Amino acid sequence: MSDLDFTICCTVTFFSKKRRTPPNLNNGKYCPHFVIKGSEQLLGVNFIDGEDVIFDRPIRTNALPVNEDIDYSALQVGTEFFIIEGSTIVGEGIVKEIFQHKPHGRKQL
Repeated sequence: MSDLDFTICCTVTFFSKKRRTPPNLNNGKYCPHFVIKGSEQLLGVNFIDGEDVIFDRPIRTNALPVNEDIDYSALQVGTEFFIIEGSTIVGEGIVKEIFQHKPHGRKQL
């Protein structure tokens, strides 16, 4: 069973000065990093769905954690983060909800 069995529901804003085109949050191919404000830890995520990106406006979206080797526990409701591509901050956001997936078949001990 993976520790990555949760969805990060968040509100994000992408900066028009940092990207030429808005990212597609709905095709499962956009995988930037979150960096919690005040931290340097890169948290890889994969956006799975969301509203269409309008630059400099907050939108609702959902992302999944992608890296088994990283502790995502600092992502809590109310946590503010930057969205990073490579070394560029392309946006920011805030965690609205952490949705734990139900384990299939087995009861947790």
